[in-house]
Amino acid sequence: MSGDPEDFREPHLRRADFVGAFGLLQRDERILMVQNRRIVGGLEVLTWDLPGGQVEPGELLEEALVRELGEEIGIEPAGDSRFLFFQEGEKRRCGRREYAWRSFFFAVDAWRGEPAACAEILDVRWFGRDELEEALRAPYHDSFLTWLRHGGSSFHSIWDDAAGS
Repeated sequence: MSGDPEDFREPHLRRADFVGAFGLLQRDERILMVQNRRIVGGLEVLTWDLPGGQVEPGELLEEALVRELGEEIGIEPAGDSRFLFFQEGEKRRCGRREYAWRSFFFAVDAWRGEPAACAEILDVRWFGRDELEEALRAPYHDSFLTWLRHGGSSFHSIWDDAAGS
């Protein structure tokens, strides 16, 4: 597998900027996370992320969220999702911007089906909030962790991958 982060996107979605929709599912004070392969610091690593992904051309955020939850964890939201916050960030390599991303996060309060790993997802796990600080180590996780600690509606992240590759 090559070291290009774009390798983890579907071929028709490999373009410079990223717009994503992600769902926060909670059960018994625990948050559902999915395990993915990512390139961080030039190395392939396993990360825990909220389920969701890239908005495809012509899709609205809610449509992308519904599609991604179906593809990744086999569930269908039951009712409208509530907007929580958005993250805007930039991926840099040695101080130079490669691309920008914008991710929108929604609470999914009810759903049909039992979440399970589908498609490219390696595993699913319910985490207590106290476990997330240790589990979420990728540079793009900082906004979600800040939101968990303090709330808020918008965040900016910079991921400078000086190791490059």
